[in-house]
Amino acid sequence: MIPNLKQKLKTLKRQERKFLQVVSLVGFSLSLIWLIYTLFSYVNGTPSPPLPSPEMVGKNYPVSALETSVIQSVIQSENNSENMVQNQGCGSPKGGSKDNPIATQYGQNTYPWTNQIKWNCVYNIQDFYGANMSDRLSAAIAAAAGGGVIYFPAGTYEFNDHIYLTDSVVLRGETPKVTDAKSDNYDPPSKLVFPQYQPRLSGNGTPNDTAFKKILTRQSDQDSNLGLVNLDINRAAISIVGNSETGTNKNLLVFGIKSNNVAAPDPQVPDVSFQAPWMRFSDRFATNIKLQAKENILVANNRINDKPTDTYDQPGYQIQSRDQKSTIALEDGRQVPFSYTDHYGIVVNRSKPGGFQLAATPDSEPGLFRKGIVIRDNWVYHTMRVGIQASGDGLVIQDNQIKDNPRKQAWVHPTGLREPRGADTFENRAIDWSGWNVKIQGNQYEVYQHRIQDSKYFSTDGEGILIQECCGGTTVNGAEIKNNRGKGYIGLYKTQEIKNVTIQGNEVLHSPTNNTPLIYLMADTNNRPYSMGDVTVENNTVQGSIFLKASAGGSRNVVQNNQGSNQGAIEVSCHVQVTGNQGFAAKPCWR
Repeated sequence: MIPNLKQKLKTLKRQERKFLQVVSLVGFSLSLIWLIYTLFSYVNGTPSPPLPSPEMVGKNYPVSALETSVIQSVIQSENNSENMVQNQGCGSPKGGSKDNPIATQYGQNTYPWTNQIKWNCVYNIQDFYGANMSDRLSAAIAAAAGGGVIYFPAGTYEFNDHIYLTDSVVLRGETPKVTDAKSDNYDPPSKLVFPQYQPRLSGNGTPNDTAFKKILTRQSDQDSNLGLVNLDINRAAISIVGNSETGTNKNLLVFGIKSNNVAAPDPQVPDVSFQAPWMRFSDRFATNIKLQAKENILVANNRINDKPTDTYDQPGYQIQSRDQKSTIALEDGRQVPFSYTDHYGIVVNRSKPGGFQLAATPDSEPGLFRKGIVIRDNWVYHTMRVGIQASGDGLVIQDNQIKDNPRKQAWVHPTGLREPRGADTFENRAIDWSGWNVKIQGNQYEVYQHRIQDSKYFSTDGEGILIQECCGGTTVNGAEIKNNRGKGYIGLYKTQEIKNVTIQGNEVLHSPTNNTPLIYLMADTNNRPYSMGDVTVENNTVQGSIFLKASAGGSRNVVQNNQGSNQGAIEVSCHVQVTGNQGFAAKPCWR
């Protein structure tokens, strides 16, 4: 065999023989160095120094690109071996932060399920090589197959495609200097950047697949103990959505994320029967953070849409008239921008193909009653749809700030296909909740309706904190809505059943474009009357009216000690006790 090998070597070109010599020499040298230092470390009890980087090898030994690639592979293999010695099979040499950031922020026992994440197994992205960032991340995730953290030190990391997480893996950035996401100075130094959509307003336009990327997971129905921490994510939505009925995934975490320039093109636009092929419209169902799991989701301390930069105008955008008999071209491109804020901010456990049953219960829609769902301390800006939408048994929505644009004007229906009208809803809403035993506390919010074109009419929406029977809504059995402050009414609207509710200590501000009572509880639906029981509305400051109606009767319901501003009345069913309120007009009760 040796003679045959020698004969084959003689047939190689000189450059090829040189290449093999370099590879052999480098491999032998590095192996020898590693062996010596490993023995030295073993004898002296000290860690061996890291092997030289590929960049240093290239500086000291001029080699070709192919040779450099081989050398990188050799060094990566040696680094992996060294990692096994230093970290006992867990983590990579450069490492990173190893604390549980949730325990650091909220205490060790507040969310104990986060201790199931292997925070101490840290795989530093700088220890992994590849042709691009996607390859490097894939290598790091493969190394962390048993679970752990992929750590991104301060810097900018450019990705060209979607990211797919796997079971028990968390992507984590360096801890920001300012750790409160509600601060204007919140700026995570570890930045993941995805492709920007570059519009071409002619021909077929720019293909949609050049941008609009997402962070997903490989097996969304199963992957658990995963998430994202302390990252600035630009131009990628977070979408980890298991099946609401059959999924077994749990323990999802999104903490300390700054999210901007998230959007998706509406799949119904362009309608080439009357629209040019280049036209695009921002999908109203896009979402910055969308999660679905069977148990335990924490969305905390995130900052959403504070600095969107990618919105662009579309002069000449075409829509149908209200009667759909003619086509209108909007020459002012500002009337139809492709918006990066006209969509949902945070959506948790409100996704189901085909939709949910009306006024759901745990028996009819168990996916709306999962436990361990917490959304807190987030800052969200949006200009259409819902800031925070979530459901759960024991759901907590706490201490969030939700912002909106008070000067919104709509020239196009939310579908992007026709003229709008005053009866249209753009679902401008701060918080949309459902479930039982819910706590909504300490939130600050604002929500504004769209002016319809240049008319005096406004869109039919503007709810501050809402539950309703449709669209993922449930009956109400246990809810505390306390100490919130906002512009936009608190509504329990046509939910079929309202029980065990306390609405206390809220400050609800008047909206000049919405005459709906600012605390509005209606058990009755369009089909039949329903009852109400054990409802207390007390100690609220309201710049408008209070309204409670349950025509099928009720007991132990009270409206007491609320402060009005002489701009509204208290209107209730006769089974509701009214006492100690000031600043409201008196109206007869409904029998």
